[in-house]
Amino acid sequence: MHPWGIAPRCTALYCLVLASVFSSGLPAQPSPSDIAVDDAARAFAAAGCGACHGSDGAGSAAGPRIAAEDLTLSEFIGAVRRPLRTMPAFSAEVLPDQSVEQLYTFLESQAVPARATGRADTGARLFAAYGCYSCHANEAQGGMHGPRLGPDPITFARFSWYVRHPSASMPPYSESVLTDQDIADIYAFVESRPQPPPLSSLPLLAP
Repeated sequence: MHPWGIAPRCTALYCLVLASVFSSGLPAQPSPSDIAVDDAARAFAAAGCGACHGSDGAGSAAGPRIAAEDLTLSEFIGAVRRPLRTMPAFSAEVLPDQSVEQLYTFLESQAVPARATGRADTGARLFAAYGCYSCHANEAQGGMHGPRLGPDPITFARFSWYVRHPSASMPPYSESVLTDQDIADIYAFVESRPQPPPLSSLPLLAP
């Protein structure tokens, strides 16, 4: 007889039944990647990033979207250490690289927002109709009153957010003025601008 009062021939069956009962009653254990993302989410909240960029990094009136952006880890660390405009700089003493990597992990885990398909030809007409050329020049190459927009523009998420919440002298364009589709079309136009010719091909600028 088995010490637990179970016949030896039934022991194997009994163990299988116990395993089935206990395994069905236990919650699924999170994978290491799930734990990492959970830790990163807590780090994002603790760092206070959500106050400007939203609790999921999707952006708000106080700060642009930073979730699921086309940034490498090194570019993201650079943006945290040497930010633009009103965002304060976070030194390694205040926010170590390991903490910044956690923030990056959380932001990269967020879903990429759906984006309307842009039409460059329609965008060219809108670019002219809404007077974008008056500051950014006819080919979006920039001028005295506005920076260069293309080619190689900033990411679409940043571009669309800035159109809604610009700084300096640029007026904001609400959805009642420019729809999301309009912005996608203008972005497609900016994105399609050809690269300028090399300086060596211009006789007046050649060395």
